[in-house]
Amino acid sequence: MFKPSTLLLSFAIWTSLVISPKIIQAAGQIDDSKFSPLVRSFEAREKPKPVFEGQKFSPYPGETISFIGGTNTFDLQNQAYLEALLQIAYPQLKLKVRNLAWQGDTVFEQTRPRFFFTKTGDKQPGSTPDQRKRIKPGIVFVNFGKMESLEAGDSLTAFQQAYQTFLDQLQTRSRRIILVSPTPFFPLGPAKALTDERNKKLIPFEKAIRSLAKKRNLLYLDLLTPLLKKLDPSLSTDGIHLSDSGQRQIALLTAQSLKFPIDPTAVLNSPKLQALEQALHRKDFLWQQYYHPTNFPFLYGDRQSQPASRSHIDKDKRWFKEEIGQIPNLISETENDIHRYAAEAASSISK
Repeated sequence: MFKPSTLLLSFAIWTSLVISPKIIQAAGQIDDSKFSPLVRSFEAREKPKPVFEGQKFSPYPGETISFIGGTNTFDLQNQAYLEALLQIAYPQLKLKVRNLAWQGDTVFEQTRPRFFFTKTGDKQPGSTPDQRKRIKPGIVFVNFGKMESLEAGDSLTAFQQAYQTFLDQLQTRSRRIILVSPTPFFPLGPAKALTDERNKKLIPFEKAIRSLAKKRNLLYLDLLTPLLKKLDPSLSTDGIHLSDSGQRQIALLTAQSLKFPIDPTAVLNSPKLQALEQALHRKDFLWQQYYHPTNFPFLYGDRQSQPASRSHIDKDKRWFKEEIGQIPNLISETENDIHRYAAEAASSISK
């Protein structure tokens, strides 16, 4: 586990000085190679989309909604409860949803392969930089703080500094950001006896995130407070990570807090979701193949010159790159199905 030592704290403070709102201006004027790979995943914008008007969650037609965080955020796509609610709540908007989380991500570190979404790549002959399409920045849910609270030392100060630096970078892409509080630790698993102690330490992190949202005029989604009222162990698999029931509960709380124009419980209890759920899982599978490709070094990394990266018949042909390049069209086709099934489900449930 990465721990915010004195070196980390110094790094967090240094980056907050080097990458500050005063220095960051038009995104097109910035070399983003030093940015978080999560931020590099988005297209650059000279004029980032503004904050939510009136502090109200209101997606634009065709907008992309992205999720950033650690393992619990990554697992949102495994059950797809929240994405189903989003699509059924706003079927006419034809939203796109992209999960950018990787297991183990924290605000301190998001480990990615070398040259991941960088404009310059490997310098070996025949190599090309990462040519995948970057995401059009729209609404971004950001969920950090839970695992960071387990670190030793003055982890809260390091967390605040690192989070501010991350938001400085992210806001060059979009200001339509929702900061999400951590979920609590649950009385389950090998650290069950430490549940109360861990949650007491987690509360200052929640307050720090809430404060950041207020200072930056961002939306804030509090999942910690309602779940602390009754620590239901069935919502977790090990005291830290969410179970299927936990992911369902998070989806319901999100829809209620952000005032989705639906009855989320009725939607998730509907028998009309099977086709939509299958399409969502197919889209998420394709997206992970594109965003988190196997053997990235052979695709756009430092092993593009290796024979395994090229056709055995024509060494100049990059078969892996061609296959990856076909995925966006498959995602688009699947999203057409998603929007159709969401509209049908919304119509049947409202009757």
